[in-house]
Amino acid sequence: MTETGDSLTPRNSAILVAGAIAAQVIGGLVPQMSPFVIAGVMDGLSLSERDAGFIAFAEFLALAVTAMAIAPILPQFSYRRVGLVAAALVLVAQSASIFSVSLGWLAVLRVLAGVGEGTLYAVSLSIVASHCRNPDKVYGYFQVIWALGSVALFAIGGQLTAAFAHRGILALIAGVTLILAPLLLLIPDDRAKSGYRAEADTAQAPPLLGVMTFGAIVLYLTASAAIYAFSAPLGERAGAGLDTTAVGYVLTVASLVGLAGAGAATALNVRWGRAIPISGFCAGFALVVLALCLWRNPTVYVAALVASVVIYYFSIPYLFGLAAALDRNGRWAAAAGSAYLLGFAAGPLVAGSVIGAAGYAGLAGVCVVITAAAWGLAMIVIRQGRGTAAASIEVPG
Repeated sequence: MTETGDSLTPRNSAILVAGAIAAQVIGGLVPQMSPFVIAGVMDGLSLSERDAGFIAFAEFLALAVTAMAIAPILPQFSYRRVGLVAAALVLVAQSASIFSVSLGWLAVLRVLAGVGEGTLYAVSLSIVASHCRNPDKVYGYFQVIWALGSVALFAIGGQLTAAFAHRGILALIAGVTLILAPLLLLIPDDRAKSGYRAEADTAQAPPLLGVMTFGAIVLYLTASAAIYAFSAPLGERAGAGLDTTAVGYVLTVASLVGLAGAGAATALNVRWGRAIPISGFCAGFALVVLALCLWRNPTVYVAALVASVVIYYFSIPYLFGLAAALDRNGRWAAAAGSAYLLGFAAGPLVAGSVIGAAGYAGLAGVCVVITAAAWGLAMIVIRQGRGTAAASIEVPG
């Protein structure tokens, strides 16, 4: 027997959210740990920044394309069954990657892992948009879990990467996947429901607004991932012995402090609408980029990296919430997951190419311009949404 949104009790809602969080973490773990994955393959396989960026790009592109392809049809299938099959694929590919000894074989395995991860990421976003009354708030919970979990993961990941290169960090990712996989059984074995939505609220926004939201998320995450993926090399460039292990400790502290960003997004929700928070985190991120790329000072690096994590945890709920407001059946929310992953796929490749051609100063300029473009698209969506069926894009609700 399936449950509609109206019949969900607080206990059932909590169980659903727990399953969605498990899908979110398994699907997004590699992007989250990408600084160590990139540093690990650079050390373990003696790759350049460009080649390491390509490995990350191949996996993240598989994540994005899979999430994008499955988004329109996902509400027609059982979330639980799709999630379990995807988790099995991820676990096999992650485990096999540990023993990879060549660039080509590792790339193939990472692409296979990306297919499963992209599916799980789309499931996590779609099920929240279609079953939960306030998706923005639940997406804020996602970021709280990421911040808390990353405290341990970054500390352990830095040590394992320093000791065992790519095999260490990939083993950690496989282990976390295995631990979380049983929680996917908490996902309801049903299709998308929108019982929490009034009929007027479920009216879809014009497709153009969805496309523009998709573009805004891709652009913002491209800039964010470009900086984040190369945070370890940026730390080494800053001097004062900031090797991979030290960067891991910095990211650990940053994740703990990052709870402030996730908590602020969860508490603030859409009380001030979305235009003000989105404008604020775009401006803040631009300043962080300039500090990380233009100053070779360990103190500035640590402060800017911590600030970047706080901004990241604050920003994601608003971007996903903007997409969820367009379609309460969860299709644009699932598409937002693919946009997020596509940006994460493009980020390392863009960063590696720009650094090779114009250095870190060039990377700063490119990221600031991309962030400004993302902000512009988001503001257009919010403004246009006020006069359409998607009025909830900006109005608190």
